[in-house]
Amino acid sequence: ASEEKDSIIEVAGEGAIAVRKPAATGGNEFLSSQRGRTEERVFDRVFGPSASQAEVYDWSCQPLVSSAVREGRCATVFVYGATGAGKTHTMFGEKEEDKQGLIYRSVRETFASLAELRKSSGHRLEAKVSFLDIYNETVRDLLQDGGAICKVLEDERKNVVKVTNLREVPVLSAEDALKQLRVGLGARKVEATAANARSSRSHAVFSLTLERVDAGGAGPGNPIFQRRGPESRRLHSRICLIDLAGSERATQTLNVGSALKDGAKINQSLLALANCIDALVFRCGGKDGDKTPRRKAPFRDSKLTLMLKGSLTSDCLVSMIANVHPGKDHFEDSNNT
Repeated sequence: ASEEKDSIIEVAGEGAIAVRKPAATGGNEFLSSQRGRTEERVFDRVFGPSASQAEVYDWSCQPLVSSAVREGRCATVFVYGATGAGKTHTMFGEKEEDKQGLIYRSVRETFASLAELRKSSGHRLEAKVSFLDIYNETVRDLLQDGGAICKVLEDERKNVVKVTNLREVPVLSAEDALKQLRVGLGARKVEATAANARSSRSHAVFSLTLERVDAGGAGPGNPIFQRRGPESRRLHSRICLIDLAGSERATQTLNVGSALKDGAKINQSLLALANCIDALVFRCGGKDGDKTPRRKAPFRDSKLTLMLKGSLTSDCLVSMIANVHPGKDHFEDSNNT
């Protein structure tokens, strides 16, 4: 009850929140910047503190995952917010099944939809997973011992971005995929800060790739002696589930030295992502129906945005869950988020 009373966040209907800034004390109240105020922010959907993991997943994630598998499209789901706001809880959750986060539910949804598609279409579809993190602009494979370093390479003429030295593990079931997820989680970079005892210091990207496999065509000559050509594989769908590192304020985290530099790198990477999304929004919804981009999306400004270029463009499906902290000392972070 006391937490609700002290909260600066109030749910104002299904699609809006009110963020309240308390007035300053100590003689500065007369300054306009120090007066108390309330800011309203509008979203597609808002979930209060009593919302369950299932509610968040069913609205923000499930439709994207099932459509991606069924229609052969790519889907990307982000969780974004300041450090300590609950992003990792939203994405991963707890061990109990009813408290598990988006990523566990998405994996199970993917394989359930995949089974239905195989049955209805008769196509041979195979799944594989990869798990990497980006720490200080260095890409590490979390499924290789020692965290092998990967490179993000772009062929601009073919409009293709590839991550080299990344292990993609074939999986036959949701249980196989979740086993690989747990392996990768043990290698992820986390540290304690004043704002969060287990602060994610890296962007974590778990990808499910579905490929359609077609049998090779028969060769020339007598059918009895014909050899079939090699199988052909083509991308059917890719689902990326991303737990972003938290944006940081040095006054909140009390970081110094290398940790302070890490926080600056995190903020720089998140700014690059925000700039790319901002440019793509103008591209799709310009004034008077104008579809031309106001400016080119700066995908090359960070490894994260370059790697996700294919997942943020064309007819890809994207969902972003913004986590906000209700504490009274977190007004600027929550308002900026």
